[in-house]
Amino acid sequence: MQRLCITCKGSRLLCGRNTCPLLAALKQKTRFAEVCSDKKDFFGPSTSVFVGRIGYPCVNAGPMAVLESELESESGVNIERLEQPGEWLAQGLGMAEIIELRSTTLRSKHREHVKSRSKFVSDMTEIALAQQPVDVELKFKNKPSFKLTFSDVLRPTGASVNVEAMRVTENPKIPKKVDRIVSDDIKAVEAAQELYNLGMDVYKVSTILSSGALGSHSAQKMVPTRWSITATDDIIFKKLAAQFKEYPTIDTYYVYESSYMDNHFLILLMPSLFEYENFEVWFPGSIWSDALSPRPAIIEEYEGFKGRKNYAANEGGGYYAARLAVAEALHRMRRQAGVMVFRQIYPEYSIPLGVWVVRETVRAAFRNRNRPEKFDTKSEALKYIDSRLRLGAKEGISSGIGIGIKDLEPLSRILRQKRITEF
Repeated sequence: MQRLCITCKGSRLLCGRNTCPLLAALKQKTRFAEVCSDKKDFFGPSTSVFVGRIGYPCVNAGPMAVLESELESESGVNIERLEQPGEWLAQGLGMAEIIELRSTTLRSKHREHVKSRSKFVSDMTEIALAQQPVDVELKFKNKPSFKLTFSDVLRPTGASVNVEAMRVTENPKIPKKVDRIVSDDIKAVEAAQELYNLGMDVYKVSTILSSGALGSHSAQKMVPTRWSITATDDIIFKKLAAQFKEYPTIDTYYVYESSYMDNHFLILLMPSLFEYENFEVWFPGSIWSDALSPRPAIIEEYEGFKGRKNYAANEGGGYYAARLAVAEALHRMRRQAGVMVFRQIYPEYSIPLGVWVVRETVRAAFRNRNRPEKFDTKSEALKYIDSRLRLGAKEGISSGIGIGIKDLEPLSRILRQKRITEF
């Protein structure tokens, strides 16, 4: 059951239940439960949009609104940063602070077909394209449900409410270059790549993709937010990979390292053509792992130079988020490399905050201030990684539940390879 939970991460209900019992147990009452409990409408800024997946192709969709006065007076955080996870890591926000921040969100839900061209959907699309938060008026169908919800892919969300109608009360400011791209009759993949080339981060690109703004005009449709996040990571990776696979290989072995909220990453770059292997090591007591398990649970995914055709089912969105961050780094280096990513998840990471944690922590490993360790041989690099894999396991070091290269080698496609250069 432990491995099943780690593979599913509450998203595919592989256990056969109607809801994930682990995620259900994590639902918390937001501190704003009493603020709007009797309100029948809302006026305030919307920073993003959200498209659900339940009932697809008829789904709940609508803008993500912000309880503005409470957010500004109590947290002092810029509203625009509510949708910028990179800023959260840069500011060193912890788990409790991020949950507090995201508790200010109000998810509006209106039933629409993914191919709908209703006024509600077109307004929602403009909100997604806007450069800055847009003020909206929402008329509630019922009382809001003020419960925080968590996901392995999505950022935490606060209250939710079914709405009868929405009115955008100002003209959304959409950059001309963005408007030109979404107006062109091109495929969604091409449009997403062009938006990224403008300097737009993947968070904004995935929001626009989710809203239904991208694609040839006859094929445009909304994409559930959960799917659009991983799809965007994959789309941008393939664009970058097509370029860096033409670059020369790196000259030796490098190990990059980064930690955030008890997610510890080690990334090994090797002087070879691109291939990619990702390990996740879930220590007992972490969100998807049995606290009474005698050993950490290990899962692995791999792809060769030609890429992969099937979904990385063992690791899900985390695989694609880490792979994108690595691709961005290789693209900046103008080099290609064989890549191994080792992720350790400790018991203190007890609430899933979304796949952004993976993406931003791996990005942080490659920032200029984080100089890599350099090694002449693969064995030296692996020896160093082996020592760092055990680092931070805390009680695991003394209790014998730590992890090392010897535990990963039987699962690894790369570690089992023998190259002429190694003899």
